[in-house]
Amino acid sequence: MFKLKFKKSRSKNYQLVEKLAVKFYAHTFENDMHTINISVKELFEKWDYFNLIFWKSLTWEGSTFGYDDYDLHSRTDKTRLFYSLQLAHTRWINLSEDFLKLIAPVYFEGELIDPLRVNVFNEKDVDKLLDLLISEKNIIDYKEEFGNLEFETPLRNCDFEGKRLAREKKKLSEK
Repeated sequence: MFKLKFKKSRSKNYQLVEKLAVKFYAHTFENDMHTINISVKELFEKWDYFNLIFWKSLTWEGSTFGYDDYDLHSRTDKTRLFYSLQLAHTRWINLSEDFLKLIAPVYFEGELIDPLRVNVFNEKDVDKLLDLLISEKNIIDYKEEFGNLEFETPLRNCDFEGKRLAREKKKLSEK
């Protein structure tokens, strides 16, 4: 279970972060401290909410991010954990898409017999599909409520290709 904590803040982003925090099932507010307990499943389903909360509250005094009651306080440690989760989230999306590509022909082919469909759409696979649909629905809800905030996650120091592309994009926008 991941845990994100942040104090009540005078930041201009506090209202937005507070509004996003309420979207999580296990959000509490006690003694001017917001605490969000997030399972991996919920984190992936509500990635856009989490991403924005994390980066907007990262440098606030008293904010922590951690796993299994181990709180990380430094920006470096928190961002390392974030980037690990981001990589896992990306892989989860790719695996989900690959899975859907494999089973879509089986589902949409009208001539296949029903027992084959039953074997393909077992409870475990249907649960995976529902997770993906819930995640997509949360993305749509997020965009409807908050719009496209044009927010980009800061690049890691070792992401030379990303930094090169960002420089090229900046040069094109200046022209």
